[in-house]
Parts: sequence; structure tokens; C-alpha cells
Amino acid sequence: MSTVVLTSAIFIAFAPPPRIVRPITHITTAPRRITPPTLLFGDLEGRVSRWWDRRRERAHWRRDRPERIILIRHGESLGNTDRVYFSTEPDSQQELSNRGYSQAVVAGLKLRRLVGNETCRFFTSPYMRTRQTLLAVLKAFEGRTVQVTSEPRLREQDFGNFQDPSSMEAVFAERQAFGRFYFRFPDGEAGTDVFDRVAAFITYLFRTMGRTGYFEDGDDPRSAPAQNYVLVTHGLLMRIFCMCYFGWTVREFEQIWNPSNGEIWVLQKVEGMGTYELQGRYKASRTTEGRFIDVKYGVDRSQRMPAHMKRPLPSRLVSPGAAGALDGEELGHLRGLPGPRRWNAQARGDWSSWNAKNAEGW
Repeated sequence: MSTVVLTSAIFIAFAPPPRIVRPITHITTAPRRITPPTLLFGDLEGRVSRWWDRRRERAHWRRDRPERIILIRHGESLGNTDRVYFSTEPDSQQELSNRGYSQAVVAGLKLRRLVGNETCRFFTSPYMRTRQTLLAVLKAFEGRTVQVTSEPRLREQDFGNFQDPSSMEAVFAERQAFGRFYFRFPDGEAGTDVFDRVAAFITYLFRTMGRTGYFEDGDDPRSAPAQNYVLVTHGLLMRIFCMCYFGWTVREFEQIWNPSNGEIWVLQKVEGMGTYELQGRYKASRTTEGRFIDVKYGVDRSQRMPAHMKRPLPSRLVSPGAAGALDGEELGHLRGLPGPRRWNAQARGDWSSWNAKNAEGW
């Protein structure tokens, strides 16, 4: 026992002093971060999701959008034969003449030659002459079922209320001098107003395309995508529809002549895409195959329609300062514009060659 006590005493006597452990009050090095998998792959998942959505949308365009958008002007109305009719009957109630009925029936036969047994959905202006034209066109579709929609935004430009022929001659002359697109008829619309409602209609029109369109849920058999959209409307509306969809400038719009009564314009879907190309006026007869010719364009109505006006052109490319920057046919609306009226050519040089370097000291 004494030996154990002695040994313990020696160990305690020669043992090292105890170490003092102080608590850690700060960390001198940054802790290692562990990135959660959702943060690491979240952006990749988003990109894949967006890519898939775009791919599915393009497939919808190619599959469900109609093969054609077809524009038909109404047949000749009584108001077209003599403007005196507008002084006693509202424009909305102008009826077809006998010749107008014949033109509408022929337009229906041409349309049926073009589409064959494909399905059609008709959108029509609520005016009397366009509704009569629709019924005459549908004679070529007897025995088949088509979809019909009345669309007030496809109505004619409002020229005012009852129109006195003598005063309207002066109004039309004033419009020619002022500019057809911007001129506002007394108690009526300007071309700009028509543009606004047609632009809104095009947005709605494209939302109706497909099995799950503006109202359809895909279960109703009537929601099956039509292979052709046919708009029975007015001459100005046909031109402004194309202006909105293809992105024509006002200058280009004013080079397009009004279609004849019963004339048919065809926008054909571009193969493999969901956009449309203006094929032109559709011509056909009982003995000849259908063919397309350009719409009437230019001062003498027979100039070649520029190719860039036949497909959608949301924007036009220009390189300021480059040689021939404005030479492209699609930039004609920017050429030949006047410079500042008080430009001092002797002090500052020719305005057309002026650039930002000449701006020092202004």
C-alpha cells in the first residue's frame, strides 16, 4: 500500500502543469460553402424548360396554325355604283348590286378551287354587303360544315354618318392632299384608327389558332384547328391587315392599290414555320388552273412589289455612317428626307455628310 502511495506522489510531483483551454471567440478562415444541388443546377433546369417551351410552341405553330389566311373583298355594293345611296342609307346597310352577287358567287368558286375539301373558318365584317358576300361564297361549300364568326373589327372605315355626295367629293379631294392614312373623316375615322383595331384583331386571331385557342378547351369537336382562315371584309381592311402583319411602312402602304370587288388575297404558311407569306391575288376560272399574281402596286399599279413586303419584317437593319447605309429597298422611307431648315451649308458643310464629329461646339 505504501508503495502505491509513494508512486502516486512521485507522479504528481513530476507531472506537467495542466493546459488552459480557452473558448474560440472567432474563426480566422472562412468556412467552406456547400452549394445545394438546386442552386447548382437551377439555371440549367430553367434553360432546359425555356428551350422545351419554345420547341413545343414552334411545333404548335407548324401543326395547328392554318395553312392559309385568305382575304376576300365584298362584291360590288349599291354605294359603289352611285354614292347617292350613302345619303339615304347608312354605310353599314349598303346592299350588294346584282353584279356584286355574281362577283361573290365567283369568289366562292375560286375559294373552293383553292382549298378543295380542307376545313375553313370564316370571319366576316357585320356590314350588310359582307354578310351577303359570305352567303354567296358559301354556295360553293354546300354539303360541308364550316365555322362562321362575326367580327366588328373587320368593318369598313367609318366615313361619317349620312354622306352628302356633293360635300363628300370635296372631302375625298382633301384626303388625297392630306394623306390617305392620316386623314380623319368628319364624324368618322382616320386610317390610324383602323390600324389600331386591326392590330388588336390580329392578336385575337392568332390566339384562336389551335385546339386550345381563345375560347376552346380542346374537348369540343368545333375546336379542331381549321386548315384555312377566310376573312370576308373590305378593301381598306385587307391592305391594313397586311400592313399590320407584314410591318409595312406608311409609305409602302400608300403604294398598294385597293383590291377589286370580289378579289382574293392569299397568305400562305411558310413550310416548316408558323409565319405567312403573301402569295398575291388568286386568279382562277372554270377552264384554267389557279395562279397567283402580285397585288397592284406603284404609281401605275403594275410595278413589282418588293420581296421584303411579302414576309413579316418586324425591324429593318441599318448601319449609320456606312457607305450606302440607306440604299436597301426596305429603307426607302428614310431616304431623301429634308435636313434642318436653318442649316448653314457654308459653315457646316452638306447636311447629308454631317456626322457626330461635326457636333463639337454645338
